[in-house]
Amino acid sequence: DLKDYGVACKSAYARSHAPYYHAFDSALQSVHLRESVAEKLMLANEYLQAYEVELLALDGFRSIELQFELWQHFIEQGRDILPDAEEAELVKFAGQFCSDPRKFNADDFRTWPVHNTGGAIDLTLRCLKDGHELFMGSIFDDADELSTTRYFENSTSKSQSALEASRNRRLLYHTMTAVGFANYPHEWWHFDFGTQMWVMNGGHDCHAHFGCCALSD
Repeated sequence: DLKDYGVACKSAYARSHAPYYHAFDSALQSVHLRESVAEKLMLANEYLQAYEVELLALDGFRSIELQFELWQHFIEQGRDILPDAEEAELVKFAGQFCSDPRKFNADDFRTWPVHNTGGAIDLTLRCLKDGHELFMGSIFDDADELSTTRYFENSTSKSQSALEASRNRRLLYHTMTAVGFANYPHEWWHFDFGTQMWVMNGGHDCHAHFGCCALSD
């Protein structure tokens, strides 16, 4: 339980808020991770103290039951967005935002969705002083291009909203990669350590210091 490590938690799937507006039956009330991953978040919080902010964990370990609930949600969302899509297109859409659990085999680690390993974390930033969550430019789990990590890096907007979101995403990204995590580029909130996605997204090449994995790389 991340609360035992001093990391703030707000279990997203146990709450009724956007974009789901209902709690998931299989969701844990707190956020859990492997011990080694939890310790890295403690280190990230040490870095963030200089900016008077801290991590706010939204989701970590998931049961396979919750993974199936989320998968079905994104399949249904795909049907709404792509009404004429065939099954393969729906699976591709859902797969951008949720690992496919249908071939899960507890005896074969190659079939484990990353959140089921305890090595994947969804999180944001909040102010130390009052607990106010920093503006990131999109809500958590928004199945839209707006959620891609580099969205505001590629945007031509000069608005204060775009600037604020860009700064806050950079702070989260650089802090997490500095302590060894790798970001999933479709989701600004998702980071991995020691999972198959961590390897695929270059985590094994990261060095534990600031500036090693710039958004422009």
